[in-house]
Amino acid sequence: MKKVLFSFLAIISILSDISANVGDTTWVTIFNNRKITQWGNYDTTSVLPTGKTFRKIKLHYILGRYACPAGTQYCGSWDYTTQVYAKPTNADTVEIARIITPYATDWLSSNRTNDFVVDVTDYASILNGNLDFRYKYDGYSWGFTLTLKLEMIEGTPAMNALSVKNIYDGYYSYGNTSDPIENHLIEKSYSYNNPATKAFVKNIISGHGSDDNGCGEFCSKYYDLKINGTQVSQKQLWKNDCGLNDISPQTGTWLYERANWCPGQIVYPIMHDISTVTSPASSFSVNIDMEPYTSPTQSNTGGYNVVSQLISYSAPNFSTDVSIEDIIAPNSDPNYARANNICVNPKIKIKNTGTNQVTQVVFNYNISGGSVATYTWNGSLNFLDETIVELGTALSLYNGNLTNGFNVSIKQVNGSVGDQNLFNNTHNCIYNSVKVYPNQFIVNFLTNAATSSINPGFNEANWTIKDDNGNVVVSRMNNINNKTFKDTVNLPDGCYTFTMNDDGCDGLSWWAYQYYTPNPGSGTIKFVKLGIPVTLKNFNGDFGCQISERFMTSSTIASVQQTEFKTNIQLFPNPTSQIINLAIDVKENQNIEYIITDITGKIIYEGEYNSVGSEIHPINIENLSNGMYFITCKFEKSEPITQKFVIRK
Repeated sequence: MKKVLFSFLAIISILSDISANVGDTTWVTIFNNRKITQWGNYDTTSVLPTGKTFRKIKLHYILGRYACPAGTQYCGSWDYTTQVYAKPTNADTVEIARIITPYATDWLSSNRTNDFVVDVTDYASILNGNLDFRYKYDGYSWGFTLTLKLEMIEGTPAMNALSVKNIYDGYYSYGNTSDPIENHLIEKSYSYNNPATKAFVKNIISGHGSDDNGCGEFCSKYYDLKINGTQVSQKQLWKNDCGLNDISPQTGTWLYERANWCPGQIVYPIMHDISTVTSPASSFSVNIDMEPYTSPTQSNTGGYNVVSQLISYSAPNFSTDVSIEDIIAPNSDPNYARANNICVNPKIKIKNTGTNQVTQVVFNYNISGGSVATYTWNGSLNFLDETIVELGTALSLYNGNLTNGFNVSIKQVNGSVGDQNLFNNTHNCIYNSVKVYPNQFIVNFLTNAATSSINPGFNEANWTIKDDNGNVVVSRMNNINNKTFKDTVNLPDGCYTFTMNDDGCDGLSWWAYQYYTPNPGSGTIKFVKLGIPVTLKNFNGDFGCQISERFMTSSTIASVQQTEFKTNIQLFPNPTSQIINLAIDVKENQNIEYIITDITGKIIYEGEYNSVGSEIHPINIENLSNGMYFITCKFEKSEPITQKFVIRK
């Protein structure tokens, strides 16, 4: 009887996981908080729904940290290549997602996780039934936890994905004359048959490793896609915006530009529609040629991880259809951290999922429970094209609540009410409100010693404040190194955006400065209240290329800011050798405990301060060895804060 009962409960558990719907959505868990403890493959099997059609399938790749056992040699949790494979029976094993892990050595102490979301609708033809999955981890240090879930949203997609075949799948040396990459990226023949009417080549390619020229991780190279021997496209494999990564700051070299990837980001596929140069039931050839290159270090070359797939689809299902793909802002999703928080100008991503060209879309949008605003977008959007729509300043997103719901829907497309698929016409999210500052406050800016290569003779960093129409109302440009600037701003009631840009894309303070010659040191940037020097906002100097703060000023609700005051800490000098100064910003005196840990989470030192205010406290760390450490301050009247520092003697 006990065995029967256990089996029954197990079946109920599985069925609840795949059929417990949230609206029209089915969730399937592939891995649940799986500890990554070694390099290599992690295999499992999941039960997916059958006999259903999904308009969108999203893979949620949720990354976290765990405490490595004492004595673990490698527990760095650095930037590593990870790949998720689906392994259908009697068909190609195909990569469905590639994520580069972040430098996350401080995630454990800060209890941080992140949900990377990948659209895997292209693989709907194999994402059904009993399906094997493989997670491939290419790291040589551990400490990550992994949860993989499929969010399967029922409905009709733009096109039905019918099949997927591998063209290339492997890591190939680049610039090695004894084994050229073109020996592996050879011309291959393929075909697709009715009912398939459209075909795409989908490429997921990233460069790794390095020779004396930085190839392939740190060099920009292109590839040519050829169909039947004729070049149909050329793509540059380079990411020049790592310093604008939403998963920031990180504890390593996250801000360096790389060969089509950044630490803590999805490696986004490159899609090539080959439908116009191929046809059903006719054979054609596919070939990728990398930019010619010979490495100066033949014994030590980098390479490219190349996955190329042929995906066939049915005829499009809609002639007129627009999909709201996501809300970028306002949104509390960490994947859109740099775009938030906002007080006006909501931004959404839309896609034309019908064959007719879209020239006009009318949107309704509102805060949950509030009045509805309308915005009309005019432009030109062809089948499967995407664009970002900014909905304008008609609606204030601030209503006094710390969190709110935001809703957007499509009212008209090309002058007609609605479109052919109403199920992708609405979207909603939760967002956090902007802060409210007094009309007058001080922008306190201490420059470091980093001289701009773009503007010689001046510091790399500068800042502006713009109003809600994008007009610059205050700025500080052409700044001298190692100098403190205290600018009093007087802003009428309204919505503003403060932006600090750094020409070197390495922020005002960065742990790697210790290896620079000369070391530019650390700068600071903060907002300070007039009169009593209370810090209103203390920015993290490790911001890469840019940091922004969107805020409101109000003479009538400025007092709200006092209740929203956010406790902060800063550490300097950083790196340090004997003393680390802990600068504390608090609204009122309180008891504070602090803990210093190493990168494995081991507690090195503990201390406390009784009834302290906004003060600077030196901590003697001369007995600690060189390396990276974290200090966590536990406040009596606010949430804990963790910062990192480096000891270099």
